[in-house]
Amino acid sequence: MKRLFDPFFLSYCGLWSIIHFFRYIEHPVPLLNGHLTDFMAVPAIAHLALTFTRSYIVRDESYSYPFSYLLFIVLYLSVVFEWVMPQFSAAYTGDMWDVVMYFGGGLFYYYVHEKRITLKGKMPS
Repeated sequence: MKRLFDPFFLSYCGLWSIIHFFRYIEHPVPLLNGHLTDFMAVPAIAHLALTFTRSYIVRDESYSYPFSYLLFIVLYLSVVFEWVMPQFSAAYTGDMWDVVMYFGGGLFYYYVHEKRITLKGKMPS
């Protein structure tokens, strides 16, 4: 379980909590509320999925996802949350900037978060 205590992942969770707290008290922070959660979605999902994959499927701590897997996550989130869901619920709005943020988050995860873990050879303690 210590794999889940990666500093980047903890940052995603902490920022998500702060953003949702301010939404709850009806004082959203505009830039953070609008796009940071979308930027963090792909890295958070990829980290959880990779942790599960490394622990239970391939059982290899050096395994990393190819970029095509991250693109799949980006495309899936984009289609579901920016195209399909807005057609069924007013709570969702299709926004091209959200798609850009998903893609940016995927690039961040691939080039920064995942590479940091891979270069160290193991998850940080």
